[in-house]
Amino acid sequence: MKELVIVSGKGGSGKTSISASFAYLSKNLVVADCDVDTPNLHILLHPKEKDVHEFISGREAEIIQDSCTSCGLCYDSCRFNAINKFEDDESGKVKYVVDPIMCEGCGLCGWVCKSDAI
Repeated sequence: MKELVIVSGKGGSGKTSISASFAYLSKNLVVADCDVDTPNLHILLHPKEKDVHEFISGREAEIIQDSCTSCGLCYDSCRFNAINKFEDDESGKVKYVVDPIMCEGCGLCGWVCKSDAI
């Protein structure tokens, strides 16, 4: 069995079209459209559903300021520009804060954080 996974990219980048094209060319396949916002691969493929499960997400990163060392790895790694950097007026220390609107909940920032502050 071979597995092909197409991940990431903002809306409109063509993930569904590419997935549908590969699926169309394949025989005896299993397809899972795990897009949280708009799972719409079924519109192109008309599959026979075997299982349907509700998915509830809502996880977003939070930076624990007391643990943060201000290394900036989270800021540099976030491809969604969901981490804002600013200088604290009182301490003069650089602080990082997650923008909940921009955060996609991918968890990369927590993975690169060496101080477990996320």
